[in-house]
Amino acid sequence: MARRRRLRWLLAGGVVLILLAVSSPWLVSTYWRNRSSNPVRRGVALSGELGCFTCHGELGGGGIPDPGHPAGVPAWSSGEWMMHVENDDDIRRFILEGDESDGSIAMPPYKDVLSDADLNDLVAAFKVASGMTGPPRSTPARAGLDIARNWNCFACHGAAGSGGLPNPRSFTGFIPGWYGADFNDLVRDRAEFDDWILQGTIPRLANSRLASFFIERQRVAMPAYPELTRQQLDDLWSYTQWLGETEGGHLADPLRF
Repeated sequence: MARRRRLRWLLAGGVVLILLAVSSPWLVSTYWRNRSSNPVRRGVALSGELGCFTCHGELGGGGIPDPGHPAGVPAWSSGEWMMHVENDDDIRRFILEGDESDGSIAMPPYKDVLSDADLNDLVAAFKVASGMTGPPRSTPARAGLDIARNWNCFACHGAAGSGGLPNPRSFTGFIPGWYGADFNDLVRDRAEFDDWILQGTIPRLANSRLASFFIERQRVAMPAYPELTRQQLDDLWSYTQWLGETEGGHLADPLRF
């Protein structure tokens, strides 16, 4: 009887271990997605789900043709937002109430679709993706943003460095942002940041058996940029610090043109 009971416990324990092994990647990814979540990242994802980019283009970068308007549907990043909104309240109103434009394609209202939290995330995403907010001009952080745009860093690291794009078989399952929990865990100090950019890896992680296991199997690898100068590294670092101080830029004051 006792032997049979021990066998049951061993079988139950084996099943638990198998379930943990199978579900562990999902658990790790879910933990890090929640821990490193930010309003811009959530807002961009929600914009995709709501169909915003269907008309305004990927990340709001280019609107579709409108048969009733020669300029087409405005891109978020076109600067046309300045004719419609000046602050967060204006953006909320525009999203909730929509807009009857002169063209054939009107901005639909979303007041019956969104929660307050969803609305706040959409506002954050729009402000950052449109360029309504950003580092002040003629500052190191602004120069860092320009360098990142020139190298198209945000194609992998998300809008303005908000992170969250998929990276299959990586430890977290997604590409890290340039601020927040995932960035702070990846880059412990300025020296590691420089290594990460110049070499495409960090010695602390490359020398770790566990970390290197995931680094070698991830599908999207960080490239090395050995040609960057010390000044460019300084500017990129300044930009990441600005992101941390403004929660990805959405807490910054709108830029004045």
